[in-house]
Amino acid sequence: MPLTDDVAVRRRISRQAQATHERREQILDAAVAAFNESGFNGTSIRDVAARVGMSHTGVLHHFPDKAALLEAVLDRRLERAVAEFPLETGDGEVFLRSLVALAERDAQAPDDLRLYCTIAAEALSPTHPAHGYFTQWYHQARASVLTALLDLERRGHFTGHGVSIETAAVQIASMRDGLNQHWLLAPDEVDLVGATRAQLRFYTDLDL
Repeated sequence: MPLTDDVAVRRRISRQAQATHERREQILDAAVAAFNESGFNGTSIRDVAARVGMSHTGVLHHFPDKAALLEAVLDRRLERAVAEFPLETGDGEVFLRSLVALAERDAQAPDDLRLYCTIAAEALSPTHPAHGYFTQWYHQARASVLTALLDLERRGHFTGHGVSIETAAVQIASMRDGLNQHWLLAPDEVDLVGATRAQLRFYTDLDL
């Protein structure tokens, strides 16, 4: 218990806990590389273990199966994005600017983006372990965009040009999926950040 209400207790992280965290990060990095190369279905736990220099059972000590490993990879990607950009804000202007900043970040990390696109495509199958994950994620994305656009409308900055806010939310939430594919296949021909910014400007009079 803290000695005072406004002083937090500092707890020392044990060496074992730190080592476990670092090992899990190494496994997740290896999984990203393996999934990028062969997709989820074409990757085995043994493939990931070999990249880290561990045994098959060693990886399973941290992640009970391949589905759990995939979920951890996706969770880490989302957690990093939320930590870096205010994507859960109700401020429409901040949200749209965050989408542009996220595109700038993704343009610098093509492997991470490629993994997302690969797994998202595979997850269209109802039997894929990430199917429910992406169903929930896309629902959440549409809801977040809708909240942002409603805020812009209240402040007089929504310019949908006849498009309803509900439809605009779907369009914005879907925009990057198509752009990602074009950019990953032809990065010298497609401006990921510029196209993202230009499309968002269709819905607002703000200078993004």
